[in-house]
Amino acid sequence: MRKNVERMAQNRKWGQRLLLSSILVLLSVICCLVPLASYADDNPLSLMRDDVLSYFSPLKGKVVSVNNGMAVINIGERSNVKKGMRFIVFREGAPFLHPVTKAPIGTLEAVIGKAEIKEAGHDTSTAVILKGDVKVSDKVRISETGVRMLFYQGKNVDWSLGDSYYRLIKETGRFEIVDTAIETDNDSEVMAEAKRLNADVVLILSAKEAAGDTMLKHRLLWADNALKFAEDEVRVAVAFMKELRFGEEFFGPQKGDVRTFVDLPFGVRLITAGDIDGDGKAELLMSTGSDIRLYSSGAAGDLSGLYEIKGTPKDDHIWLDVLDINRDGKDEVILTLMKDDMVVSRIYEFKDGKFFVLWEGDVFLKRIGNELIAQEYERGEGYKGAVFKVAWDNGYKKGDNVSIPRGVNIYDFIFINEPVGIDSQRDGKRLALAYDDAGHLNLYDEGIRIWRSKGDYGGFQTTFKRVTPTIMVERGEWAVKDRLVMQNREILVIKRIPLVGMAKGIGYSKSQIRSLWWTGVSMEERTIIDDIPGKALDYTIADNRIIVLDMPMLGIKFKNILKGENPIGTALYIYPLKGR
Repeated sequence: MRKNVERMAQNRKWGQRLLLSSILVLLSVICCLVPLASYADDNPLSLMRDDVLSYFSPLKGKVVSVNNGMAVINIGERSNVKKGMRFIVFREGAPFLHPVTKAPIGTLEAVIGKAEIKEAGHDTSTAVILKGDVKVSDKVRISETGVRMLFYQGKNVDWSLGDSYYRLIKETGRFEIVDTAIETDNDSEVMAEAKRLNADVVLILSAKEAAGDTMLKHRLLWADNALKFAEDEVRVAVAFMKELRFGEEFFGPQKGDVRTFVDLPFGVRLITAGDIDGDGKAELLMSTGSDIRLYSSGAAGDLSGLYEIKGTPKDDHIWLDVLDINRDGKDEVILTLMKDDMVVSRIYEFKDGKFFVLWEGDVFLKRIGNELIAQEYERGEGYKGAVFKVAWDNGYKKGDNVSIPRGVNIYDFIFINEPVGIDSQRDGKRLALAYDDAGHLNLYDEGIRIWRSKGDYGGFQTTFKRVTPTIMVERGEWAVKDRLVMQNREILVIKRIPLVGMAKGIGYSKSQIRSLWWTGVSMEERTIIDDIPGKALDYTIADNRIIVLDMPMLGIKFKNILKGENPIGTALYIYPLKGR
């Protein structure tokens, strides 16, 4: 009995020790987590973002006195009012009646003016009346509607840092951010651009070095009068910068991440890649507009000429693709061209060291996924009728129509898979992302547009005028849109930045490759390749690289003029796809 009691006591002590050890381990974990949470709260970019948001928090108040262009409102610092905030002033009007019972259910409000806080007290604030005949008892409000912001990143700001801050601001959902192509250190030029773009507020981001770290500063200015109402500066540690850059290096190509530059001695308009000879490696195909040249690409980006498909001077290539149509383990070349105002498409097969025409017809052709699609052509008009599938069974056979939104043509769109959850009933559904004629991208769900890009992507490179009965009548153009490529669940797209404002005809200062990601709720967009000089013409993905075909600014290589060489040419910029 005594032994049993002693054994029970020992077991109790062991249990107490085990409980105490568990508590100590738990406390250690908590102690480790607390500093991490604190560190996350001390993210310098988050602190700056919160400072910006504090000036646009939705607020309501009332005017309690008016004197000499100044108004006193009944809210102050206790309600988070800050100097520099702007309020819209409303005045109550006639009561709003129920249409049937005629009982009052609200009061109509009319916008009277605008006021800006000059001094915030504890419970009241003083504001200068910017516009309107403001009176006592008028209401003031900062509404929840989106604020149109021009986000301008100075040249001295590290791209990774500026891009991360841009995303933090955008993700708040409080601002409608507008982009600009200008590059200047002159505030007046930035403010003039803000007015042109109808922005409400301007955020100017700048940076300077400080003992190895970066001092990042933003200034907030009202667009209508260039008045600065807020400024904040934070120190960004070197370690934080390294984390940002590490993320970029892992997730994809960024500004300055070009691996290889290839200066082509001749003009190229289209590019694609595929395993043409069946050796398991992708070859590059480049169209000069009338001929197609086939190259192998080395690891260092060096090109070796292999074969050529010769055309005629009248040929005008508009689309180039590859697809293993006959399932023989080799990609066939798919070419669509204009010739004598007619469309001709050809499918080439590579066999015994030569190219042979496998099929030829008078329709547009394009690869989408692992399928071939087509659309008919009407002379002088452009696209005609529905887009349809092409079934290949020892030859070309017209298949079923492709379900796409009304007005969308063969070179306008790509299908994307909508994200689905465990409880979703939408598995297998395909949304269509398509260009419109204005150069904007649109996302369609069963023919209904659910998203449209805020800006265009810089216009299209291949356009044709519609036939008119007289030169006095303009009937517009039809265009071959830019290539859209699906990489995992991201859609890659070219963005061209005009040289002067929106004057695309003058030339382009630079181009970008952007990524679009549909979350199921919103479209996330980011620049994955920036500062491509001049005008990007086309691009392809081969061997885990993005290869961009580029034309220099104004289409001229000035250094070639000095050397007495052909000044008209193109270049390839080759970027790694790190981890994508």
